[in-house]
Amino acid sequence: MYYLFVFAFGRGVHDMKHIPYLCDDINEFVRIVDEFANMLPGLGKYSSVLATIFVDIKRKKDAPRVISKMRETLPNVKIIGGTVSANITAGVINYYGISVTFSVFEESTVEVLPVYWDDNNSEEIGKELLNRLSHTEQLVAIGMYTSGFVLDVVPFFKELSQLPSDIIFFGGVVDDGTVDGQGFVFTDNDIIYRGHVMMVLKGRSLQVNVGYSSGWRPLGKVMTVTRLKDQHTICEIDDIPVKFIYEKYLGMSKWDEDFLQEAVVFPFSVMRNGTSLARLPRTVSADGSACYGADFILGDKVRLCYGDPEVIIYEARCLQQDMTRFQPEGCFAVSCWARQVLLHKDVNKELEACRKTAPSTGIYALGEYTRSQSGDIFINNMCLSIIGLREGGASTSFYESKTMEPIRLERRNGILSHLMHFVQAVSSELEESNRRLKALANTDFLTNLMNRGELETEMENVIYDGKFSESTSTVLMLDIDNFKQINDTFGHDVGDQVLKSVAEIIRQNIRTSDRAGRWGGDEFIIIFNRTDIEEARHIAVRIREKIMNMAMEYDTCHITVSIGITEVTKDDTVLSMFQRVDTAMYKSKNQNGKNSITVA
Repeated sequence: MYYLFVFAFGRGVHDMKHIPYLCDDINEFVRIVDEFANMLPGLGKYSSVLATIFVDIKRKKDAPRVISKMRETLPNVKIIGGTVSANITAGVINYYGISVTFSVFEESTVEVLPVYWDDNNSEEIGKELLNRLSHTEQLVAIGMYTSGFVLDVVPFFKELSQLPSDIIFFGGVVDDGTVDGQGFVFTDNDIIYRGHVMMVLKGRSLQVNVGYSSGWRPLGKVMTVTRLKDQHTICEIDDIPVKFIYEKYLGMSKWDEDFLQEAVVFPFSVMRNGTSLARLPRTVSADGSACYGADFILGDKVRLCYGDPEVIIYEARCLQQDMTRFQPEGCFAVSCWARQVLLHKDVNKELEACRKTAPSTGIYALGEYTRSQSGDIFINNMCLSIIGLREGGASTSFYESKTMEPIRLERRNGILSHLMHFVQAVSSELEESNRRLKALANTDFLTNLMNRGELETEMENVIYDGKFSESTSTVLMLDIDNFKQINDTFGHDVGDQVLKSVAEIIRQNIRTSDRAGRWGGDEFIIIFNRTDIEEARHIAVRIREKIMNMAMEYDTCHITVSIGITEVTKDDTVLSMFQRVDTAMYKSKNQNGKNSITVA
């Protein structure tokens, strides 16, 4: 059995063809390759041909023959692929066979690269690839497939994230050896058990559109990762063994393979540079720790998530509409393995986005690669990615947006969707109540700024964020000069009014992204996010001058302030940062004659 889809949109000058087949066995694969070789001359002018091949992990012994047949019959075709537990061919999930898709480009070109891996050289490998790709002319998109369990790709991706942000990056972990045994990825001449293979897509006329959908929602409170065994393995959350987090919140008492089958659809969410990412458990240990499909950092704020089948399919349909507007000539797709576990018989409903736009090929992955709008490349879980390609402009035909048909789920998922809707409604009510209580608990009653406890939390956050960002943040400490004398001379009511007035001036002269609070008594702290020392000093001068000029009920009550400023460093703790800015503030007060600004 095999599929053959050739979509010809008649765009004129350029016309890419994306032709997927699904073969039952190696003999059928051989016939298909011969058939395509005979068909290729009739497809017209072409500049490059890519063969994307995904072999059922149970047939991995056939992979060498698959590669050999392709090289012998079509020696100029570029080859990329790997062993998989499930593939996506022509928009349908398949758990068996050999999927092969030929991408025929009329003008664009494709290059395939093997990337042999060494966790100890993740950064160096990234730098070498960055240098090579930076000198690649007309680079449009990069697809990467990976084999191997928990590779340390964070330094690698940090380097590749320096590529221009408009270059698309997609792909995923094809095989990590935990589902059906260790597999591999391959190119024309390389079989890699631990590492990556890349397709580098180039061309002036090549257009690429990428879309992501999830459907998972946060559940319960925010927790903190308090102990790690390594960057992929959590030992404790909120000082509680991670095993008991699942037992407490999800009632999962078994800590074995059965646990993984259930917990895979309840990932943790974590933030990376403003991007929300999911992390699903891959293995568990007898000591109560769990290893996940992507990285964590000590101090990460995490929440458990749940998936609503109806929301998941709805978001996939929205992705389909966006891709239909783009009018691709071919699509690559990457979907998380856990999505098919949750959706069960409804899994092909979310793949309509791959069936109703253009011929497609793809994988169910154990980790998906995403790129944020700011250019950061991450490994994610629980995500569906669709990458549409075409050569030249879109068709001039009018695209009419259609109303989505009602989503009809199998009975099991229908009941689950109603339950998840109830959970979401109750969770939203609880979160709103908690927000109100938190606002009361974290606000200084006199000035309506943050209180000391909340300021300490914000200091921890700015230090944490600084570990992932090259931008600078600064902290300012402000003390009202002679405040005790004001209280003694004019009374505490006037003193309170001074505190309120100073707080209002601070509030009016900072951005919504900055944080300000009353540290205690007559001391205030401002945290300037992504702000360097000079900009912070400029704001400090403005605040100081406005305080000096503010009108008071008593003309003899003149208000001045002493200010200290310091920059947040990657090695800071809350204590070290506070001690530095406190020293700078006291230097303004005691050495510089008050009413001054000192930078530490």
